[in-house]
Amino acid sequence: MVVVVLALLAATANAVASICQRLGVEDAPVRRAPSIPLVRHMVRRPVWLLGFAIMAGGYVAQGAALHGGSLNVVQPLMVSELIILVAVLWFWYATPMRERDVAAGVLTVAGLGVFLYVAAPSVGQRAASDARWAVVSLVIAGAIAVLIVLGMRGPSWRRALLRGAGASTGFALVAALTKSVTNALMAGPGALFGAWQLYALCGVGLFSFVVMQSAFQVGPFAASQSALILVNPFVSIVVGRVLFGETLRGGVLDTTVEALSLVVMIVGAVGLSTSSLVAKVHEQSDVAHRLSGRGRYARWRQQRSTVE
Repeated sequence: MVVVVLALLAATANAVASICQRLGVEDAPVRRAPSIPLVRHMVRRPVWLLGFAIMAGGYVAQGAALHGGSLNVVQPLMVSELIILVAVLWFWYATPMRERDVAAGVLTVAGLGVFLYVAAPSVGQRAASDARWAVVSLVIAGAIAVLIVLGMRGPSWRRALLRGAGASTGFALVAALTKSVTNALMAGPGALFGAWQLYALCGVGLFSFVVMQSAFQVGPFAASQSALILVNPFVSIVVGRVLFGETLRGGVLDTTVEALSLVVMIVGAVGLSTSSLVAKVHEQSDVAHRLSGRGRYARWRQQRSTVE
């Protein structure tokens, strides 16, 4: 139960942080690939820095959850970030909640809940060997490179989608490294600073973070956010199996139910991602994607100035 609560707290923090970070980068000059000028633009925006601080708090909660649980449990639970994101956008940006949105939210929760109940993910017992780490890291690095290259061209929604998928793939490796680093932390400072995973975590985490900001910048929020949230759990399940020996309940019936529940979860999550509460994925107007000036505080200031 503690693992579940910590994972949900992390998902909530990520949802709020993603909004703040989107606000901080949406007016940055658009570039074909993640860049240093984008980083300079981010760190000069107070709203982006607020999002970063909230995200850091969420990462601490996620790290604690990963230490006590498995990738197979924690990372799928992070999908709840999408539901929380939609709720925040509905409340703050005053977009009407439609029956379709409610149905999509129910499907997402039901699919996720059934999957975790039926799959009964194991924590895993083995420590990953350096050889396994090398193979997993090379495969993930190659996948990220391909996604970034493909995300340099095309309509804005496709660039945001592909870059979001690249960042999400990188964050799956970050989660695995975080689990390893928290185990080293429990062994003491010597073990922590002597573990190569700590330095790999810093490098992979920073790179994935910049790619994520680029995904926020180049296209619709719905496209980048859906990719960020949905790709990670599936990559994490494979990574957890290969590195730590984490398993899901087997058998024909259980596997079938697990697969169907994941399909239901995806259908619901995609429905939420393409909801007008978030954005129109295929909308080509950059102005239509902007969150700036649409929130409750902005509307309050506008009403106050009108009255005065």
